[in-house]
Amino acid sequence: MKHRGCLPFFLFCFILIVVPLALLCGCRKKVPVAIMTKLESGSIVGSSEINASKLFLEDNNINDIEIVPLDDGWNPAKAVTAYKELNRRGIRLLITSHTSICAIALDKLINRDHVLTFVTGATTDTLTDKNDYIIRNIQDVESEQKSISEYINGLPGAGVIIIRDTDNNAYTVPALAYFKRHLKKQISGVIEISISRFNIDEISRLVRNRDTGIAYLLIGGYNIAAGNIAQAIYNINPGARIVFTPWMKTPTLLDTLGAAVNVSVMPSHYPRRMPGGAIDSYFKRFKKRFGYSPTYISLNVYTALEILHDAVSAGHTEPDDVRRYVMAKKKFKTRFCTVEFDQEGDMNAPLYFITDLSKEF
Repeated sequence: MKHRGCLPFFLFCFILIVVPLALLCGCRKKVPVAIMTKLESGSIVGSSEINASKLFLEDNNINDIEIVPLDDGWNPAKAVTAYKELNRRGIRLLITSHTSICAIALDKLINRDHVLTFVTGATTDTLTDKNDYIIRNIQDVESEQKSISEYINGLPGAGVIIIRDTDNNAYTVPALAYFKRHLKKQISGVIEISISRFNIDEISRLVRNRDTGIAYLLIGGYNIAAGNIAQAIYNINPGARIVFTPWMKTPTLLDTLGAAVNVSVMPSHYPRRMPGGAIDSYFKRFKKRFGYSPTYISLNVYTALEILHDAVSAGHTEPDDVRRYVMAKKKFKTRFCTVEFDQEGDMNAPLYFITDLSKEF
């Protein structure tokens, strides 16, 4: 009888202590993290990044972060509108993948409002060497262009023709200046185009009159029309070596590249895809889960989420706390690479040069 009398007391303690704790854990508010990207219908860019974030949460059984997609169309005006929506929702942590011109449009707003932002796609030197609320897990434009020019310096051939996209001047203007600074070969011409409305016959005419042993396509934003330009150069000189920027590394480029794929070089933030490696496993898992191959910038977004979740897991959810944590730790071993930040929140890392694009995608 005495033993049975203890049972109700045990149950009472269980209900009083354990159940409230379980309810508290179950009702804990998730930390909202906005991912700002191009979400227009049919965009492989935006869908790759949002689905990469889903994969990150699923594969790591993470339930303390909520992903909030925001569409900026990779357009500066739309980026400002999307940012206003972020503010309206009270979101204080942001990951962006947009181009440099969009990043510049948001720079002052982000720092005014103390919104901690991981920039995964904008290399502009406007953001470099600033102790602020922007953290980048990619090279800035000078480091990037120095790496590319040094690679081209090592290629056979004397002359380099440059095709520069004027639609993204915030990136391509400083990029061209830094590229020229470190290039030791002769520049046989700079052809300026608008990637959104170029005339391929005119480009072919201008290219035909110049040394095209090496062609550098200074085009970003995953504009796969760059593949048509590469084809035109290849048709004029099949022996030309065509070098892209890292911001053209998307599987859809193969749709427009044609036979020029055999002479193309792709700078990459990650080593070439090896069977059974982390990147290869990610691509296979992604394709199995979502039915298509993602862009490589989705790896940058995935990595930014890894770093951000590291801070959240350590109990840091406010922008200032997260920033202090990241700046104090500095080095993070992520799924795809080791990321190390300097005191301004910039990352210096090597570029890799992929010469077999068919296998890479």
